[in-house]
Amino acid sequence: MEKLVIELLKPVILQKENCNPLVFEEGTILKVVMHTPTSLLVSDDSNFNFTVSLQDENKVWREL
Repeated sequence: MEKLVIELLKPVILQKENCNPLVFEEGTILKVVMHTPTSLLVSDDSNFNFTVSLQDENKVWREL
């Protein structure tokens, strides 16, 4: 499997009740861990994982 990375074109803010929001700034490079039918599981340098929607390609993120 080839190693894919994406770049954020807009900031992504992850929020969870009773927790401080996590902010991933525009220009952040993320590794693609896994493809799903509707999203990509991505990982940052600290190995924190979250998903981005495939529908947001070239709006919120782009493949490098």
